[in-house]
Amino acid sequence: MTNGSYEFGPFRVDATERLLLREGRSVPLKPKVFDLLLKLVANVGHVVMKDELMKEIWPDSFVEEHNLAVSISLLRMALGDDYRQPTFIETVAKRGYRFVAAVKVISDENTEMAGKWPRATTTAPLSLTLPEMRSIAVFPFKNLSARAKNQYLGQGLADALITRLSNLKQVTVRPTSAVLKFAGKASVSAGRQLKVESILDGSIQKWARQIRVTVQHVRVRDEVILWAAQFDEEFTNLFAVEDSISEQVATALTGGLSDGQKGELKKRYTQNLAAYHAYLKGRYFLNKRSADSFDKSIKYFSVAIEIDPNYALAYAGLAACYNLLGGYTLSPPKEMARKARAAALQALKLDYRLAEAHTVMGHIKMRYDWDWAGAEEEFKLAIEINRNCPSAHQVYALYLRTTGRLEESMKEIKQAQDLDPLSLVINSSLGALLYLARQYDEAIDQLKSTIEMDGDFGSAHYLLGRSYMQKGFQDQAMAEYQRAIELFGDSLESSAYLGHALASSGRSAEAREVLSRLQEMDKRQHVSPYLIALIHTALGDIDSAFACLERGFEEQDQELGLLKMDPMLDRLREDSRFLNLLQRIGLTDQH
Repeated sequence: MTNGSYEFGPFRVDATERLLLREGRSVPLKPKVFDLLLKLVANVGHVVMKDELMKEIWPDSFVEEHNLAVSISLLRMALGDDYRQPTFIETVAKRGYRFVAAVKVISDENTEMAGKWPRATTTAPLSLTLPEMRSIAVFPFKNLSARAKNQYLGQGLADALITRLSNLKQVTVRPTSAVLKFAGKASVSAGRQLKVESILDGSIQKWARQIRVTVQHVRVRDEVILWAAQFDEEFTNLFAVEDSISEQVATALTGGLSDGQKGELKKRYTQNLAAYHAYLKGRYFLNKRSADSFDKSIKYFSVAIEIDPNYALAYAGLAACYNLLGGYTLSPPKEMARKARAAALQALKLDYRLAEAHTVMGHIKMRYDWDWAGAEEEFKLAIEINRNCPSAHQVYALYLRTTGRLEESMKEIKQAQDLDPLSLVINSSLGALLYLARQYDEAIDQLKSTIEMDGDFGSAHYLLGRSYMQKGFQDQAMAEYQRAIELFGDSLESSAYLGHALASSGRSAEAREVLSRLQEMDKRQHVSPYLIALIHTALGDIDSAFACLERGFEEQDQELGLLKMDPMLDRLREDSRFLNLLQRIGLTDQH
């Protein structure tokens, strides 16, 4: 490293004594940060490339560019510099950094400096005011811990930050479901795909009772690092790390926070660290979305509740689990709905402002209770509390389409898509809505684009098949149904739609084989009577179709919510029994 001393602005650097002074007072810097300052000052006016800095500052270590960004941020903070209008350190996008202040070189003989190097401390990052930055994606933190049991930490930290930032109404935050696919490969490119103005990523490492969290906030447009920081803390201080990161990001995005907003950001639903980590594990497995992972998620949420019976977020997570589980297993949907309702009600009893719990309650009131007014109230509350919740917009869109309010439904599903543009479920839901609106060409285009995102997403295939059938493209429809069956296995929906297509194509014998198979399955597991009614309708067995729908009414079959809009039931609409059923469900034209 260079020897000698330098002066710039109010600062003086002594390379020999390794001191930075501001008007005679020592400014603490970590050793590597001091090395970085010395390298830049010695090359004043010249761009020092990132690779060169990393090789020289960390010669015996493998480090990522993120480590350099953290050090640059800490150095800027020590100098009181602002990356947007730099006085000292200029970022040269995609290349490196340049020291831009006038520097005076002082010989060793004339340098008189006193003082001792203080112990290095972790310092919070510099707050920046960026009122134009309104949208962000927080990616799962890269987990550097060697032990597999700590793998939940990186995703858990990101999920916690997303939950906190989503409370800010003036900020758009991509949901956890949108960022999971980028775990381990977060980048500015991923930010562009998610259509956000900035991204937050980093790493987390645990050893013994210590954690190290590194984080950087990057502007997508020009890949400039807005700020970066490193936290070395006791594991029990994870709450404090989350507080600091969320406040820094929120300040950068909004230009400043009120006391109320700061309080909302730092709100903790439990003070018990063991309960909190059980909750994070529950969220980790909930986001995997499989029957096995739901079981593990329920286990961990239950552990969190056992440790802290007043943990509202854990009850909300449990409610979400049970609400989703009915569609992933052979468990009776009504039993799952009962458990979801109990957990959601307890969550809301503890904290009425939990958007996730209101969304679950709205879904239950819509699909199982046919309480249309109550369901809408829950969805509106969820969106009012957290406009960043795409699932609330999505399920409210399903409610609006069920009740025939298609224009409003389209608006809500588009808002969900704006919040989570890469969601296969939301993009498929848009296709399903276009189908129910009888805009079949648009539905086909939307579902094809969803399949282009992931050709193995089975729901998009059987939804596409439905639109092909309404266009009269029977061969294409049956091919899509068969593809969905290949992907799902013995999917009830795909099999029922295939049976409907076979019957509509005049292949009655084959359709009855499908019907017989579904009826046989119904003896071993629950098969929606609505799905069986679809095949009877296409076969012209009208009385049998109504018998199935009546059975569905008695069982409170959630599929009956499609009754008002589904084109597959058009042959029944002129029958007085159909109008009578709509009236009993509460889906007459006044809605």
